[in-house]
Amino acid sequence: MSTAKETGDKREKYIVTNHGILFHSELNTTLLNSDKSVYEVIRIIDGIALFLEDHYSRLVSSVQMSGFHFEMDFAEFRHKIMELAILNQLENGNVKFVLAESGKENHWSFSFISHSYPGADDYEKGVNTELLFAERENPNAKVVQNTVRKKANQLIADQNLYEVLLVNRDGLITEGSRSNVFFVKGNRFFTAPAHQVLVGVTRQKVLECLTELAFPIIEEAVFASEINKYDAVFLTGTSPKVLPVNCIGVFPFQIGNLYVEKLMFKYNSMIETYVSSHRI
Repeated sequence: MSTAKETGDKREKYIVTNHGILFHSELNTTLLNSDKSVYEVIRIIDGIALFLEDHYSRLVSSVQMSGFHFEMDFAEFRHKIMELAILNQLENGNVKFVLAESGKENHWSFSFISHSYPGADDYEKGVNTELLFAERENPNAKVVQNTVRKKANQLIADQNLYEVLLVNRDGLITEGSRSNVFFVKGNRFFTAPAHQVLVGVTRQKVLECLTELAFPIIEEAVFASEINKYDAVFLTGTSPKVLPVNCIGVFPFQIGNLYVEKLMFKYNSMIETYVSSHRI
């Protein structure tokens, strides 16, 4: 696997919180990374927060499912992200919003986080993955789940993987540890149904692209024991966009699949259209 391009800036940055503007070192990371927090990661491209309306909608859904109290409308949410970008003089990167509860108090923050975008080699040759037998609690809510995250991170580090795919108690591959996953057979695209996964914004946009391309979509999770029946696999997510997988463990998959290539072109065009239409 080629090394993904590290573009996260390591310098100390400003963060925007409900307690004012702080330095990153002043952030209470223990609280905001606790299991009593929800989060959202938004990609900034040329100063534009990509698919921000969808990210905000998913955040509101996560907040409601988690029973948190949150009073920030979309206009303020967008303004805080733009304020963060201006303060840090950054037009590209990933912004993380975290909302945590401590007693009856809410704490929230917007901050740029280190990110790893796949390089051109990764899109051309695909990335390697492995299976992890684990599943999220309440997968529809984007909450911090440290147990699954630690297991995934350990396996990724031990085997030099790009990602691990989660397998539930029924032997079904539901999603990646930080991505959604699609399987391809012929011109048909398979992915786990919404109730089994964290419904990523990129996943939703990919489904829109597939519909426009008139490719059949089957919302069914794939059995881990049957992955050899599929032609191609790819991941979707804020950082990877649409990223081909070259293997799951010892099982190889097609790279340069015609239908996946058409999807990648369609999705990248969707991003370009969104960014262009949201420039002031």
